[in-house]
Amino acid sequence: MTTFRTSLFRTGHELFAPLPSLLVLLGLAGVCFSACGQESVAAAPAADIAPRRAVRTAVVESSDSTTYTAPATVAARERAELAARIPATVRELPFEEGEAVRAGQVVARLADEALRSALAAAEAESAVADSDRARFARLLELAAATPREAEAAAARATAARAAVAASRDALVYAVLRAPFDGRLARRLVHEGDVVSPGQPLVELEGAERFELRATIDGATAAALAAGDLLQTEVDGFGEPFIVRVRAVSRAADPGTHRFEVVADFDPPPAAIASGAYARLRLPTVGANPPQPELLIPAAAIVERGGLVGVFVAEEGRSLLRWLAPGERRGDRLVVRSGLEAGELVILDPAGLADGDPVSEEAL
Repeated sequence: MTTFRTSLFRTGHELFAPLPSLLVLLGLAGVCFSACGQESVAAAPAADIAPRRAVRTAVVESSDSTTYTAPATVAARERAELAARIPATVRELPFEEGEAVRAGQVVARLADEALRSALAAAEAESAVADSDRARFARLLELAAATPREAEAAAARATAARAAVAASRDALVYAVLRAPFDGRLARRLVHEGDVVSPGQPLVELEGAERFELRATIDGATAAALAAGDLLQTEVDGFGEPFIVRVRAVSRAADPGTHRFEVVADFDPPPAAIASGAYARLRLPTVGANPPQPELLIPAAAIVERGGLVGVFVAEEGRSLLRWLAPGERRGDRLVVRSGLEAGELVILDPAGLADGDPVSEEAL
């Protein structure tokens, strides 16, 4: 009996011996599943709660399709380039660039010692020639000289007087004076330079009246007439100006096949300077009018390795977009391709990367 119980006990123990191991394995699997589940749940929201950078954005603008802009230049209506008419050394340039000058004031003086010496010699030669002419005239009256000799003496006297006049003119050419009231635009030489006839020395321009010059296509030139009012923007000035067309060239430039239009400011603006860059707004005419221009702020530009691009704000992300840029117009850039009107570009994008989460704050 005792033997049977022992055998039965051993048999039951051996039968249920693997049960604790199975329970341990199931417990480990549960812990692993629980940990993995918690990790996946915790990882999922991490991407969604990534910090977003607050950025300022601006809308890609499109120009009015009924008009387009042409590059133009501000110029003074009165302008003169004073050049040397004699070979000499530059002795004095009394005015600095930008200084006001009055009509008749000396703006350049050349060395004139040699000219004064030449004048003195010419005057002496003229005096001798006049004396000879008078002497031969008396001898002719006394029949002591031939008519031919008297005529030759008179011709020498005339030539000597002409030489004196030429020397005096040359002496006048040593002093260059302003032909009108204005300001000195440029000094093209320095004191001590040796100049030759025809070499420009200084440029003068009027200080009150300015005009706008631009080149346009033939269709637009045919549509414009003197007296038409146009709008223009000048670099450095926030508000546009009104200009009145004064003249439109009817002969095209052989090289560019474009026509020149000249317009006056109406009224003339204060503190404007010649040479400033401007954009003249013109009516769209012709069968193939120019396409509207796209403009973006220059503050949105990204330059990397010679490429120009911008970051576009789209669905809460910053997307890098490479562009075909056009000309710079003050604080704006013309975009040839790569953007569409109405898209939002990010301003001051330093530190941004493609795909970064952003929150938009439109201007």
